[in-house]
Amino acid sequence: MSEATDATARGGRYYYGWNVVGLTVILQAVTIGISFYSFALFVVPWLEAFAVDRAQVMLAIFLAQIGLGAVSPICGRLLDRFPVRLLVVLGCACLAGGLLMMSAATAFWQVVVAYATLMPLGMAFAGSMASQTLVTRWFTGRRGVAMGISAMGTSLGGFAFPLLIAPLISNVGWADTLAVLAALTVALTVPAALLVLRRSPPGDALRVAGGPPPRRWSTREVLSTRTFWIPVVALVPVNAAFGGVQFNLGAYVFDLGLDQGVAATLIAITAVSNLVGKFVFGSLGDRVDHRVLFWAMGACLAVALIFYLLAPGFPALAVAAALQGLSTGGVLPLMGLIYAGRFGASSFGRVMGLVVLFLTAGSVGSVYSGWIFDLTGSYLPAFATFLFLLLPGAIWMWWLPRAGITAAAPERGGQAA
Repeated sequence: MSEATDATARGGRYYYGWNVVGLTVILQAVTIGISFYSFALFVVPWLEAFAVDRAQVMLAIFLAQIGLGAVSPICGRLLDRFPVRLLVVLGCACLAGGLLMMSAATAFWQVVVAYATLMPLGMAFAGSMASQTLVTRWFTGRRGVAMGISAMGTSLGGFAFPLLIAPLISNVGWADTLAVLAALTVALTVPAALLVLRRSPPGDALRVAGGPPPRRWSTREVLSTRTFWIPVVALVPVNAAFGGVQFNLGAYVFDLGLDQGVAATLIAITAVSNLVGKFVFGSLGDRVDHRVLFWAMGACLAVALIFYLLAPGFPALAVAAALQGLSTGGVLPLMGLIYAGRFGASSFGRVMGLVVLFLTAGSVGSVYSGWIFDLTGSYLPAFATFLFLLLPGAIWMWWLPRAGITAAAPERGGQAA
């Protein structure tokens, strides 16, 4: 795949892989924009409709994260073995089915079941993992740029869908809004996936023509390499810090005596800088040592946490939000580049499925922050904990192999692709 793909991507002719990137932007905008970014808009209507408390409502999104981690290893293996086109359509159908199930819910446990089952399957087969798998197969030389653009879909969905959903809930109610979202999910994703993914990546054609067989990694081989574990261990504190701050930002701002409009503004700043971070870290990933990029990402997040710890006024909070968004925006493209460059495209789905499984540990960040506040009356000890945990991961990244796929092979005693 590499020679043919690179030559076309760098040459004067338009490369079809950019159509695939465009599709992944749509897929991630829909799956992440609806499943995660818009969840908060349904909290109050559900509280009123089902007479449940906030902890019960939060259980739905928590189980969605746990469910995504649980199904990702299986879904990742399926993405490596079966046509991605069919699996993406299946994922879109699961997402739409989950939305329809919630729209017809008469008890809140039905909402929880949808978020714990159908929604994770939709996110796994049609969300970021599937998108990164597609980009990895279609690009090599400009993979970082493609990854960065593709990852922008999550931020675009975070902008667009809340703006659509908020007035819909006000005008037609939460149940009809979910039904509209189910129809919109199918309309935006299924025709595009069937159309764009009718072609196979260039690497598939080369293998059919008699090219060398790709190196495929077993689960045991992947889990036995430090190349797999180093980024996982380093990224879990980053994910925990982002969730621990982001999902508690409204309450934190309130504790500082600031208006909730300030919280909304900070979230918007985070989203914009998150978008920038995805492109910047993705494009630099083609040319800069991945360890250096991780350290830069970690430094931005550490400075942001320091600003939050100082409990400053709005100007400093705005800087903190911008640095936080810039840093965490780089997680998705950088993570894809690290594993694609060291394990190859043929086993990428399997590897990323395992990565998502273990990164689920970072979802405790939001719960931890809330627990610390209940215990101490302040979020500051939680933020200090996140800051402290960034350092071991940054040190651990020093031992990440730099030499691409060949760096992981000696640990297995085998041949690299």
